[in-house]
Amino acid sequence: MIAVQSHEHYMQYALELAARGSGCTSPNPLVGSVIVRDGIIVGQGWHARYGHQHAEVNALLNAAQNNSHPDWKADNRHALTTGATLYVTLEPCNHHGLTPPCSQAILDAGIRHVVYALADPNPKAAGGAQWLQSQGVQVTHGVLEQEAMHQNRFFLTFLRTRRPHVIAKSATSLDGRIATRTGDSQWITGPEARARGHELRQAVDAIMVGADTVIADDPALTVRLPESVVAAEAVRHPRPVILDRTGRVPLSAALLDEKRSPRTLIITTDQMDKDHRQTLKARGFDVFSVPPHTDGCGTSPRAVLEILAQQGIQSVLIEGGATVQGVFRDAGLIDEIWCFIAPTLIGGRNAPASFGDLGSDSLGDATTLSDVQLEVTGKDILVRAKVVHRQHEQPPKAGLEQAAVPAPPVFINTRN
Repeated sequence: MIAVQSHEHYMQYALELAARGSGCTSPNPLVGSVIVRDGIIVGQGWHARYGHQHAEVNALLNAAQNNSHPDWKADNRHALTTGATLYVTLEPCNHHGLTPPCSQAILDAGIRHVVYALADPNPKAAGGAQWLQSQGVQVTHGVLEQEAMHQNRFFLTFLRTRRPHVIAKSATSLDGRIATRTGDSQWITGPEARARGHELRQAVDAIMVGADTVIADDPALTVRLPESVVAAEAVRHPRPVILDRTGRVPLSAALLDEKRSPRTLIITTDQMDKDHRQTLKARGFDVFSVPPHTDGCGTSPRAVLEILAQQGIQSVLIEGGATVQGVFRDAGLIDEIWCFIAPTLIGGRNAPASFGDLGSDSLGDATTLSDVQLEVTGKDILVRAKVVHRQHEQPPKAGLEQAAVPAPPVFINTRN
């Protein structure tokens, strides 16, 4: 019998393997798998890209390839997996999607024991553990469950709320300013912090900015990382999203380049000029109208997230500006904070801060953070934290209070 601490050791490695698919598996979750026999890893794999084989199958194939190794050479392709233990970060699927069920492949390979971290929350794919048990396979669950939940927080937020997981990212001076009073902001943080920000871009489905940010900075919102961090062919650029209430963003903006991929999604209101809207659509851009925000400025944040969900977007990174982040904070729709803090003091009462909403009336109304983590990135400090949602801010569960919201495409809610 393998000790519990060994379970955690191998599951930790499976989580590290799962992370290799970051940014490429959506709308599927991140999954890694390790096969162990007699204390030796004989196979490993991860879900590398949506529509490709699952982690368990890749681990089984890797073990089959290892049969030809001089130390393990065997005639039977399942020689190394027969009687082995398979570790996987998510319960093996039990349905036919784009690929066959992993539970059947595990049984066919002669696996004796399956250890998984997180039960599959998707009812369409769940049930693999119960089926394997019915076939005589020993099953252990809940090993490093919290770590697996954190790794797949985008996927889980979407299944639970039918909206994307929202991350607000900012780069500030030590006194909380994102620019000087004249608007100078490039660059507050150093190259290491900016590279870390690009790693986050690689992980999400979309990046959202407001019209003011586009007009002021003309950003590209692409992922720019050295090949030592991620291979060029593995880079996936998230979809840009512009919130432009009246159509102020010029057609010459980098985000409105017709040649870029993926195409920018534009969310506006009925205050955008009809001719401008038609020009954008003629250029191939998706343009959606939502109600204006309750204060008459900007767009309704909840309606924005509904649009993104309908487009299959499970995670969105808000990179600016202060008004957009402030409106989403005020609505209780931010799930996670990434704040890079530079050892710099900008000062000035007119220098903008990260969140440009009206702000809290009292400390009791302030946004509370939990699970705060600090990370040194060059000369800067990265603060990462979860947002604690108050009861009135809790998003409704799918199928209940939010039933009136148009359901996202079916493919979003499947593990294929």
